[in-house]
Amino acid sequence: MNRYESLGTAAAPAPVQRGWQRYFDDPTPLMKQGPTAIAVGVAGLLVIAVPGIQATNPAAAIVGIALVGLVTALAAILAARGVHDGWIVLLIPAVDILAIGVLRVGTGGTASLFSSFVLLPVIWLAASPGLRPVFLIGVLTSIAFLMPIALDSAAGELAWLRGVISPLVFAVAGAIVNELSRLQRLRTAQAEALVVERTAALSANLSMVQQLQASEKQYQFLLESFSSLWSSITAQAVIATDRKGVVIAWNPGAERLIGLSVDEALDDVTVDRFFDPSALGLFADPATPRSLDDPTGMRALLDEVDAGRTVEADVDMTTAGGSIVPVRLTLSLYQGTDGAQRGYLLVITDETKAVEVARLKDEFVGMISHELRTPLSAIIGFLDLLQNDPEQPLTADQQDFVAVIERNAKRLLNLVGDLLFTAQAESGRFPLEKAETDLSALVRSAVESSGPNAQKNGVELLSDIPAEPIRLLVDAGRIGQAIDNLLSNAIKFTPSGGRVTARLEMREGEGRICIEDTGFGIPEEEQGMLFTRFFRASTATRNAVPGVGLGLTITRAIVQAHGGTMSMSSEVGKGTEFWFTLPVELRTEALRLEGLRNV
Repeated sequence: MNRYESLGTAAAPAPVQRGWQRYFDDPTPLMKQGPTAIAVGVAGLLVIAVPGIQATNPAAAIVGIALVGLVTALAAILAARGVHDGWIVLLIPAVDILAIGVLRVGTGGTASLFSSFVLLPVIWLAASPGLRPVFLIGVLTSIAFLMPIALDSAAGELAWLRGVISPLVFAVAGAIVNELSRLQRLRTAQAEALVVERTAALSANLSMVQQLQASEKQYQFLLESFSSLWSSITAQAVIATDRKGVVIAWNPGAERLIGLSVDEALDDVTVDRFFDPSALGLFADPATPRSLDDPTGMRALLDEVDAGRTVEADVDMTTAGGSIVPVRLTLSLYQGTDGAQRGYLLVITDETKAVEVARLKDEFVGMISHELRTPLSAIIGFLDLLQNDPEQPLTADQQDFVAVIERNAKRLLNLVGDLLFTAQAESGRFPLEKAETDLSALVRSAVESSGPNAQKNGVELLSDIPAEPIRLLVDAGRIGQAIDNLLSNAIKFTPSGGRVTARLEMREGEGRICIEDTGFGIPEEEQGMLFTRFFRASTATRNAVPGVGLGLTITRAIVQAHGGTMSMSSEVGKGTEFWFTLPVELRTEALRLEGLRNV
C-alpha cells in the first residue's frame, strides 16, 4: 500500500486536542473569571491576615468581595452549560470592575492597595469583539475610580485628576487589547479558512490520485490487450509508417509475410521498396491533388489517403527474399489520440491461395465449357440433319420432340457460351472487335428485338433515343449483347402492366445508356452482390423469374472492357434502373481512325 492509498478517499479529520490544551484554545467563562476571583480572594485574606492593611469600610469590602463571588458562581454555571459567548458572559467582567471599585472604597479608597486588580476584568472585556466593550470599559472604570473619591470629602484636586486619568489609561489599554484581539481573530479565521481550503485541496488531490491510479490500471490493461492482439495478428501484415512512409511499427504477420525482423524493418526502411511503383500508380485517382509535381507509386497512394480516402488495391509485393506475392493492400490514415495525423497504416493480406483458387476455377470453367460445346454442337448439327432428311421425313409428333431437344440444346449451348465468356472476361482475355458504331441505331435495334418479348409479357416498352447518330468506337456485337441483357432482365422482372424504358444520351462527354423498369425491385442489402456470378436476388426467386445469374456479370465485363462504368439503383416495389457509360475517348479514337482512312 502506497502513501496515497493509506490516506483514503477523504482528508483525515483534524486531530482531537486532549488535556489542558483545549482549555486554552477555547477558555470557559470560569477560566476567564479565575484570575479576578483569585485576586479578590487573596485581597480578602490579606485584609484579614495583614495588620497593616485595614478595612476602612468593612461593609463595602464585604459587598465587593461578595459581588465577585456571585459572578464567579455565574461563570461556573455558564461553563457547565457550555455557554462561552453572549451578553450574559460579558456581564461577568462588567460586574467585576464595579465590584473592585466597591472593594477600593472598603480598603482605603484612593489609596487602596487593590486598585490595579481592575486590569484583570478590563483585559477580559477588551478582548471581546466590537468597539462597544472599549466604551463600556471607559464608563465602568470611571465609576470604579471616581466612587472612592466621591465618598471621600477630604479628597483633593490631585485625587480627582487621578480618578479621571486612570479610566482614560484603562480605556486606551482596552482599545489596544481590543484591536490586537480583532487582529488575532482575523488571523485565526484566515488560518482556519486556509486549513479548510488545504483540506479540500488535499481531498481533491487524493481523488485525482485515485482517478489516475484507475486510469493507469485501465491504460495498462489496454496496453497489454493491444500487445497481445498485435502479437496475435499473424495472418496479415500490419505496418505503420510516418508521413514519409518510413516504417515505425511492424507486426509478426509482416515479419512472417515479408521476411524482415522487427529490428531490420525499423532500421529506416520505407514501404515502397516492397512494391512496384508503376503498378501502384495505376490505383491513384488522377483528380487527386498531389504533394509532388510528378508523384508515382506509393507516394501517389499516400496522397489519396491524405485526401480522405481509404485505398484498397490488389497488387504484387516483393518480399525481402525477392519472391513475388499477390496481396490485397489496404491503406488508411494513422492518427494519434489527439486526432492529428501521425502517418499511414497498411494492412497487407496474402492472396496467393485466393489467386490460385481463382485460376483453377477459371481453368475448370473454361475446360468444362470447351468440353460441353463440342457434344452440344454435334447434337444440334445432327438434329438439323434429322429434321431436314428428305428420305426419312419425321412425323408431326417427332418434329415436336426434335424441336424441344433442339431448343434445350441451344439454351444449354448459350449457357456454356456465357460461362466461357465470363471466365474469359474475369481473366481479361476475351477479344473485342472495335469499329465505329452508331449507338443510337444499336439501342434502337435492341429495343425492336425485345418488342415481341415485352408484348408477350404484357410490358410496355418505350425508348428515348436521339434522332442524330452518336458514333463511338466499340464492339457492336458485345455492346448489343449488353443492351439485350439489360432489356431482357428488365422485361423479366416487370409484371404485366408495367413499363420498361430505354434511354440514350450524351452526358459530360460520355455516351450513357440507361434501362429503367417499374418491376419488383431489388432489396438494398442484396444490391452489392448483383454483379457476382450466379447470384440471383430474392425477388427473382420469390417471383419465379427464370435465369442463372450470369447476365449482369457479362454485361459489366463488356462495359469495363470498353473502359466504361456501370451502376444501378433500385427500390423494392417501385422498380430498378441500370445504366452504363462509354467514354468520349472512344469516339475520339474513331474519328482519328476515320481520318487515317481518308488519307
